[in-house]
Amino acid sequence: MRTIGVLLLPGSRTFDLAVVSEVWAQDRTDSGIGPFTMRLCAPGRARSSLSPFGEVAATHGLAGLEGCDLVLAPGRADPPAEVPAAARAALRRAHRAGSTVAGLCTGAFTLAAAGLLDGRAATTHWRHLDELAVAAPAARLQRDVLHTEDDGVLTSAGVVGGLDLCLHLVRRDHGAEVAARLARRLVMPPAREGGQQQYVESPLPAVPSRPGLASTMDWAVRRLHSGIGVPDLVEHAGMSTRTFHREFSAATGVTPGRWLLVQRVRHAQRLLETSDLPVSRVAERAGLGTAANLRRRLRAETGVGPDSYRRTFRSRDCGVTVGEWASTNTSS
Repeated sequence: MRTIGVLLLPGSRTFDLAVVSEVWAQDRTDSGIGPFTMRLCAPGRARSSLSPFGEVAATHGLAGLEGCDLVLAPGRADPPAEVPAAARAALRRAHRAGSTVAGLCTGAFTLAAAGLLDGRAATTHWRHLDELAVAAPAARLQRDVLHTEDDGVLTSAGVVGGLDLCLHLVRRDHGAEVAARLARRLVMPPAREGGQQQYVESPLPAVPSRPGLASTMDWAVRRLHSGIGVPDLVEHAGMSTRTFHREFSAATGVTPGRWLLVQRVRHAQRLLETSDLPVSRVAERAGLGTAANLRRRLRAETGVGPDSYRRTFRSRDCGVTVGEWASTNTSS
């Protein structure tokens, strides 16, 4: 993705525009991403008011969305607010022409108005899910995910979910290592686990007498190579098996086994990107055992095998060495 178009409408959220600017408009070439061309597009190339404050001058009219690799629709202060017919048509043309089209948070309502959610998976902030079900009755609403992707149309849950979505796009098109380096620049995890249900429910009470789930997860990530399993996580957490499974799933939105598998696949991705290790050794260091298992798991998660993944995302100057990863994975 090289040309990014942002659809500006009255009441576009300041935070969403800031997310876009942090990920796509900053000079991130030292992180292996960009440079990009940004187009701020508004009907009539008008200045647009932002919410809760400010305004922004468009650089292009709606014709600027043509030819963009990615078109982003920020959320708006009034999610179901009218979307001008010309803007709806411009979004449909962009998608038909092959652009990826994404709605950040309540930007999903803008895509719904254009008919782009019909028959596709979609989500938005949990407070507006019922409204989106009315606005896009033909959409396949996903109520407990952080973002969706379906046939070149993406949506995200919540305000910060827009940042999750942008990092997902970076990971998809530039690889896990580039996304991880950008996430470190933004001081956030490369990808959050689970769905938005974990933010709707009350947080788990602290239990001072035993290690928290976060410390157990950190402990596990440093030992992926050792072949640890869920019983080891249970033992480290100092909980009964039933309590651990219940609290882990409530806190993260996924089962401990699923979380552990995703961590191993992500570690394998980074080793493929940052080292020349044979696939069999990558599998061992990621705790996946055999090259065959790595191929099966990576293909299930990314759609490609390790050789193809390495050819696509191999980093020549990633700043992370195999020795550093080995040190991380053998520390206590």
